[in-house]
Amino acid sequence: MRKSLAVLAVLTALLAGDRALAEDHLVTSEAAQARMAEAEAARQSDLAVVDRVLSSPEAAAAARTVGADLGDVRRAAPTLSDSELRDLAVRAAALEGDPVAGVSDHDLRWLLYVFLLVAIVILVIKAVD
Repeated sequence: MRKSLAVLAVLTALLAGDRALAEDHLVTSEAAQARMAEAEAARQSDLAVVDRVLSSPEAAAAARTVGADLGDVRRAAPTLSDSELRDLAVRAAALEGDPVAGVSDHDLRWLLYVFLLVAIVILVIKAVD
């Protein structure tokens, strides 16, 4: 009986200690809400960058070249995951204004638009499967 009481006391102390430690590491609901708002703002910003590039005449020409419907591509962009969308937004931003890297050259910019369109189409196809 004495052993079982001692074991019960030790287990109770361990379980109570775990709960106290767990409470120390929980994220507050305010912090979680703030993080969710930041993530949504970043996603909307990435969508705006990708949409701005896809609405350019160069993107329309690239879409015609690869036989893609630019409207379908633009509608599919929001279905991408956050990481896929972020990757494409970084590439799209590079298309818009990195003359040091040579993207101001018309031919290179056109090729990058084609790459962007093909990447979106591939990602959407993978997401659908």
